[in-house]
Amino acid sequence: MGTFSKSLVLLASVSFASTAWGLMIGGVEVGEVDPLVEETNDLGSCGPGSSPSAESCWINSVLGTDTTYGVKEEDVSYQFVDGSSSLIGFELGSPTGYFLIKNATWWGLFENNVNLDWAVIDTALLSAGFNLPDGEEFLISHVAPIGDTVTVPEPGTLALLGLGLFAMGLKGRWTGKRS
Repeated sequence: MGTFSKSLVLLASVSFASTAWGLMIGGVEVGEVDPLVEETNDLGSCGPGSSPSAESCWINSVLGTDTTYGVKEEDVSYQFVDGSSSLIGFELGSPTGYFLIKNATWWGLFENNVNLDWAVIDTALLSAGFNLPDGEEFLISHVAPIGDTVTVPEPGTLALLGLGLFAMGLKGRWTGKRS
């Protein structure tokens, strides 16, 4: 098998295999577990209570940047990741690089990765203060996107980019053989 054929087979294998590695909820790929950046039950010098300004102050102190704090999303449907008893996922209203969850007097800041349309949380990593029950209901009072909305490229766009790079490689190969 020639180098060109091997490269084509490898490219096809990687493109098909990459979708099989993500976590699933009811047949929908939701990405991977989003890492917990920080959690607290005390917003410190940002002020008492859970006002948006105090939460924004805490988020900015953790991230070390001046970022925007999204609107609280009250109605989020939490679901267990297929085959897991500690991983929950929920679809975000808009793709974002970070998100905040709040429960009673605890806040958790997460970095959103892989699939920015979904948030996936490992509840086993959260402090006991979050008071998450062992059952099927999680009492998270709100979720808020943080930072600018991220534009997620469509799979077709990525395929077109790959095809263009592939064609440029072929052209370079063809040009190299002719000279």
